[in-house]
Amino acid sequence: MDSSLRIGRLKRMKKGLVILTSMLIALVLALPALAAPPPKARGDIKIGVFDMQKVMRESKTAKAAIAAFRKDLDAKRSTLAAQEKEIRAMEEDLKKAGAKMSAEARRQKADKLAKEIREFKLTGGDMEEELKRKDREMTQKIVGEVMKLVGAHAKKENYTLIFERSMLVAVDESVDITDTVIKLYDAGK
Repeated sequence: MDSSLRIGRLKRMKKGLVILTSMLIALVLALPALAAPPPKARGDIKIGVFDMQKVMRESKTAKAAIAAFRKDLDAKRSTLAAQEKEIRAMEEDLKKAGAKMSAEARRQKADKLAKEIREFKLTGGDMEEELKRKDREMTQKIVGEVMKLVGAHAKKENYTLIFERSMLVAVDESVDITDTVIKLYDAGK
């Protein structure tokens, strides 16, 4: 019986040693988690709201991009206006001199006028599409830059949530960070 008791004791000691070793390993692995700062309590929620439309209207950087776009737009519109003026002059010329011209000369002028009108419409349509595309690209670029900036600001200032104003029904003005976003965006450019 002595040997069976000893074997039983040794098995229990071995089992206890395995449990003790496992607990020590678990404790060592848990130490970094215990040393970490406690997570934010529910009462420590920090919320911000910004107005993207206001950023687009008031930011010097956004205004400069929009002004450059409008300058390009005005230049293209003036080109179209000059082309339209030329077509109107051709129409007037055809009306005035058309009666005095031969049928062949009148037909040639009318064909040339029709061709100019088709080109004008095609040019205008192409230009409109290009301007819409450029407007979308410019807006997406600005929005992307602002969103990236807001994300970095949220991390730096420990915000829990930041919303874009158009997504909300009611907002307490004390959480509005739009002016800060505008200053940061202008400072970054």
